[in-house]
Amino acid sequence: MIGMGRRHKVLAAAALWGACAWFVSLDVDFLVGNLHNAPHWLLQLVRALFMGVSVAIAYVVYRKYLLEIQIRSEKYAEIREQICRLLAGLLTVRDEDLIHQLRRTIQRIEQVLKHYDPKSVHLGGEAKTPKAA
Repeated sequence: MIGMGRRHKVLAAAALWGACAWFVSLDVDFLVGNLHNAPHWLLQLVRALFMGVSVAIAYVVYRKYLLEIQIRSEKYAEIREQICRLLAGLLTVRDEDLIHQLRRTIQRIEQVLKHYDPKSVHLGGEAKTPKAA
């Protein structure tokens, strides 16, 4: 399954970010612990700010991941709808033109799939658009 590889990458990235945050929190605790002259409330404030920033970064990464999943599902629905429309049009063709229309439909399906393929993005940043049916 392709989705399992992506899930493992996300979990590995989350584990790496967690380890980095843990290491930085140890450094912050060490630095804050060595400030004997600073008032207690300032030390708590620094720790609270660090934790708040860490949670905010984690939340942003999580929301970005959810948005990516939502966009993928919307693209899948669009691809499915366009292919169904093309196949429905193929069903109404006369028998004499069936092979010709089948070839055209296959080409149009390939265009639809290319349109949503992330590898086919131009240097300008816009994906290729399929020709109108």
